[in-house]
Amino acid sequence: MATGVLAAPALADDGAGPAAGMGLTLDAGAQPPGPGQELTLRATLANGGGGAVEGALLAQHVPESLEIVEVGGDGVVKDGIVNWRVAVPAGEETAYTVRVRVPEDAEGRERLTSTACLLLDRDSDPAMCASDTVVVAETTVAGRASEYMDRDGLVRAAGVALLAGLAWVLWRRRSASARG
Repeated sequence: MATGVLAAPALADDGAGPAAGMGLTLDAGAQPPGPGQELTLRATLANGGGGAVEGALLAQHVPESLEIVEVGGDGVVKDGIVNWRVAVPAGEETAYTVRVRVPEDAEGRERLTSTACLLLDRDSDPAMCASDTVVVAETTVAGRASEYMDRDGLVRAAGVALLAGLAWVLWRRRSASARG
């Protein structure tokens, strides 16, 4: 199952002003999470030109079904939206992360979309936004079994299987020699 990537750099419309040369990407990673697993949503602001952007707000909407586990930096969570005060010097980039957990009862192929927007002023419209969609991986029988088996458990299971196989071979030999 592939993660659908809808995040592309978002650029300011007019090419002028404080957001000129800014880019915003949102990445949920390449590995699709299964039910109960965690993933990190990473919003990256890149300032490719113009002047420094200071005192702006990065607001990232996290789908209601995802549990927010940890917010990087000085992010603040309110009503499923993570907010950061941002400052990006000219020619640099800054990343902001949110670690989330997919619900245990999530359906395979369920699509979860997060959107991050840069607001140059708290009361203004977004200067740019980016989104990324995660497709929840389907749970397989082998995947479920691996959740309950650690390395030691696998070694024990292999040992038991080896002993059972050896006992069967010895029983077959004994049966064959008794017949004739």
